[in-house]
Amino acid sequence: MRRAWVAGAGILLALSLAACSSDPSAGEASAPPSPTPTPTPSSVVWAGTVCVAFADVKASVAALGSNLSYDISSDRSALDQIDRQLRLQVLSVADSADRLSTALQGVPVDFVAANDMVTSLTKTGTDTREAVDAVTSHLDAATGADNVIAAGAEIAQAVVAGKAAFTAGQAFVGAIGDATSTASGQLKEAFDAAPQCQGQ
Repeated sequence: MRRAWVAGAGILLALSLAACSSDPSAGEASAPPSPTPTPTPSSVVWAGTVCVAFADVKASVAALGSNLSYDISSDRSALDQIDRQLRLQVLSVADSADRLSTALQGVPVDFVAANDMVTSLTKTGTDTREAVDAVTSHLDAATGADNVIAAGAEIAQAVVAGKAAFTAGQAFVGAIGDATSTASGQLKEAFDAAPQCQGQ
C-alpha cells in the first residue's frame, strides 16, 4: 500500500513539473519591458505639414505658368478649351494655397518662434488667392458672353490675370522657401527634424 502511495505521489510531481515547463508565460516575467517610443514634437509635425503643402503650391504654380498663351483668332470651341484648362490650373493653385494657409494656421499655440513667419506667409498667400479669383472672374464672364468676340476679350483678360496670378504664386513660393531656408533657433530645428522638409 505504501509503495502504491509513493508511486502515485511521484506521478503527480512529474505531471506538475511538466506543466510548469510547458507554460508559455513561465519566462515572460524576466523579459525586459519594450521601450516607449518618443513622441514627435508638435512643432516638427507642424513643420512637416507645412512642407507637404508647400510642395503642392510649387507644383500647381509651375503648371499654371506652362499655359498662359492665347490666340486672338480662336473660335468658340478653342476658347472653351482654354477656359477649362486655365480654370483647372488656377483652381489647383487656389486649393493648394488654401491648404498651405490652413497648415500655417495650425501652428502649435506654444510655438511662438513661428508667429512672424505665419503672419507674413498668410498675407502673401492671400495675395495669391486674390490674383486667382481675378482669373476666375474673367473666365466666368467669358462663359456667360453671348458672342465669340466678347468671350474672346474676357479670355484674353483671364490670360493676363493668369500671368499676374503666376507672378503672385511665384512670390508666394519664394517667400515660403526663404522663410524655411533662413529660419533659425527652434524654427530651424523643427524644419530640419521634419522628414517631409528634406530636399525642398
